[in-house]
Amino acid sequence: MEADGPAARPLLLLIGGGGDRALRKVGRVFDALAARPDAAARLLHYRHHDQEAAMLALIAARPPAAAIRLVGHSWGGHAAARIAARLGDQGRPVELLATLDPVSRFVTPAFLRRVRAGARTWVNIRAAGGPRFHPSDLVAAIGGPYGQAPRGIADRHVDLPLCHADAAGMLAHPLPGDGTLLDLALAAAPPAA
Repeated sequence: MEADGPAARPLLLLIGGGGDRALRKVGRVFDALAARPDAAARLLHYRHHDQEAAMLALIAARPPAAAIRLVGHSWGGHAAARIAARLGDQGRPVELLATLDPVSRFVTPAFLRRVRAGARTWVNIRAAGGPRFHPSDLVAAIGGPYGQAPRGIADRHVDLPLCHADAAGMLAHPLPGDGTLLDLALAAAPPAA
């Protein structure tokens, strides 16, 4: 375990959705971040939505004061939300929760309030669709997108003119007044709500 205190590196956990094992939409973001000159400034990990036990073990190994940042796409966004809710229940909210067009059929207002309580800052991105139909939008619709449900619960809910599959685009798209979501995830200081 790394030394506790302000010098502890933040854990940035990228979580891919159902298609990420084959398509590597989030995996390619991980590869690009791991190749950056400042990669050692954070503990960077990449997992899939169905590896919740492994993700919780990574988090449990961190010092209590270490920052935890979760970025999940599609079903990975829902996995990140579940983890944030669980950690909030345990009194260890994550510093940043970024859900990129999260998908699940089992989203209730009570669950979303638990998610909100489990994150110091929660940014939810809804892929509102690009200029042309993309098959990933249909896949997300079948899976059950969160849609507008986080609006008014998440710190920020942003609709972007992107297709569901464009995880990198969601991370790189400018947010009103804050740079990009990737800037927030990589920030040296805790992100502001």
